[in-house]
Amino acid sequence: MQLWILRHAKARPALADEWDQDRPLTETGNNDAGRLNAWLKNCRRPLPDRVLVSPAKRTRQTAEKVLDGLEMPPPVFEDRLWEAGDEALAAILADPANQCERLLLVGHNPGLEWLVRWLTGQRLTLGLQPGALVIVNLSPPPQAGSGLIESVVQPTDLV
Repeated sequence: MQLWILRHAKARPALADEWDQDRPLTETGNNDAGRLNAWLKNCRRPLPDRVLVSPAKRTRQTAEKVLDGLEMPPPVFEDRLWEAGDEALAAILADPANQCERLLLVGHNPGLEWLVRWLTGQRLTLGLQPGALVIVNLSPPPQAGSGLIESVVQPTDLV
């Protein structure tokens, strides 16, 4: 199995009376997501078979921009990705509905960064920056140390 882990692109800070799930992407975030879309169109690798997206506005906007024009299934909005910690992320990976060749998760930190570290035993040098994509090859079943990082694409790599 291959797990694609995408942290939402840069979002603006929350306003005083705004619910955190309602924060939209910034112009920089939109641009970064567009560049990642172009990278995916040219990467010459099989794309994910299943896409799970947190219900937050910034993750939905990131997925929409990143997946635009790609031959991929429509995203499934997964409530467990919102504020997902270790147990929720492990449960998502263990869910039989998510057993596929290539799974894309679009979510948030610190959960996604923890997931990379748990699966691979490695820390990302720059952390999991907004708009970063990590591709991990996994030996089933997904568990601690079962993965190997294949690729890391940070927004700064695509400028």
